[in-house]
Amino acid sequence: MAKQNRRKELLHFFKTICRIPRQSGDEEAISRYMVEFAKSRGLAAERDAFCNVLIRKPATIPGYSGPTVILQGHMDMVYVKTPESAHIYKDGIRVKEEDGFLRAADGTSLGADNGLALACVMDLMDRRDLRLPALEILLTASEETGLEGVKNLELHDVRGTYLINLDAEEEGVFITSCAGGVRTDLSLPLAYETKAEETGVLLTLEGLRGGHSGLDIGLGRANAVRILGRILSHANGLADCSYLESLGKANAIASQGSVRLHMSQERREALLEKLCSLERDVRQEFAGTEEIRFRIEERAGAQEARVLTQESMEKLIQAITLLPCGVLTWDRKNRELAQTSSNIGSMAIAGDRMIFLCSGRSSVKREKERLKEYMQVLAQALGMQYRFHGDYPQWEYAGRSRLREICGEVYAAYSGRDAVFTGIHAGIECGYLAEKLGSHIDMISCGANLYDVHTPAERAEVESFYRMEEILIAVLERVAACQRDLHLN
Repeated sequence: MAKQNRRKELLHFFKTICRIPRQSGDEEAISRYMVEFAKSRGLAAERDAFCNVLIRKPATIPGYSGPTVILQGHMDMVYVKTPESAHIYKDGIRVKEEDGFLRAADGTSLGADNGLALACVMDLMDRRDLRLPALEILLTASEETGLEGVKNLELHDVRGTYLINLDAEEEGVFITSCAGGVRTDLSLPLAYETKAEETGVLLTLEGLRGGHSGLDIGLGRANAVRILGRILSHANGLADCSYLESLGKANAIASQGSVRLHMSQERREALLEKLCSLERDVRQEFAGTEEIRFRIEERAGAQEARVLTQESMEKLIQAITLLPCGVLTWDRKNRELAQTSSNIGSMAIAGDRMIFLCSGRSSVKREKERLKEYMQVLAQALGMQYRFHGDYPQWEYAGRSRLREICGEVYAAYSGRDAVFTGIHAGIECGYLAEKLGSHIDMISCGANLYDVHTPAERAEVESFYRMEEILIAVLERVAACQRDLHLN
């Protein structure tokens, strides 16, 4: 009964977190809440100008003199919703349990990335029944937008020598290194002209899964921006374009978009045939991955339309076609791990310019720099403005790690299976933390089973969430029990 009550309390903490709006850049409320929660439990807590939070919980073992363990996660989430969702951001996320999973109830992303971590540390702050080492709980802001919170971290008085990042997404898989990354914003000038057109169509993409631009980039999922570029290329010469958009986030694979085309009546049939043919090709190309559909709405009747000039249309096709998208190189030692990739996450018209939001990643610094050089040359060739930002370092694998050994021992004893230790093609904060807190800190990352993060289909396995905390507690208890050996190391 006690175990079930603790699990209910853990789930309650997660649902409480979800009701606080906390998309990247809007962490004021959640950071204040975490500080107030800690202080209400008698714990020291502070917050810096970037809304990062540091909480200290003394060891629960009398006379403890072993190492302090840092528990680290981020407070922000990627907030996205389905086109038909009427959800209002400020209302927060309502959580539902369905078929053993936690999901958002209103067609939005769930925020289990990294809300599960917040719930876990809240539960640990709340408990007095565990024999734990001294803890420093470090919660960062704006992780999802280029690790901006940890990049600007002002909370430097961190004394821990072991750090457990709680931002992994597969139970039993412990992350030991990660890719670095950089965001690129590109702006392509557009020119328009007014034409009298006889008919028009609005094509909307449906059925794309999207996903995380690091974790899911190697799964071969379709990118909505790339498909819209192919549609525009097929329509070139048959129709004019007045509108093209794929709203999203730089670090999420683009999953929605639409284009409005205008043409003469005599070219209508030829265009529709081309679009149907392209839809068949795309569906076949991504068969087994997702169910892509072209929803076409026609609007007959002569009308004047403000459309892209032929030159702008061709420049736009070139930009979408030439922007790198997908895995560029694979790790030589682990052919299943992407080494360098680039993602086009959003494409939207702002005034008379098309804005692209891209995210590049690499576990090799020189390859990330080469990708930046390519983006710069491409931008200059096509007359685009460009801006690099959110550049963050990779986290390199440590040859020796006592914390890694403990996690392996604990997980095997808990589950009866061997833990998996691997790198990840995504940005987590350990690279910056090593730079800011010291490379001597022994780090690892773990988490529960999450699926389709950064999308409205995001879900977290309930039992895995519970097991995640139980494994974490067992690791902390092992650290506390081995305090003499760990302290000497």
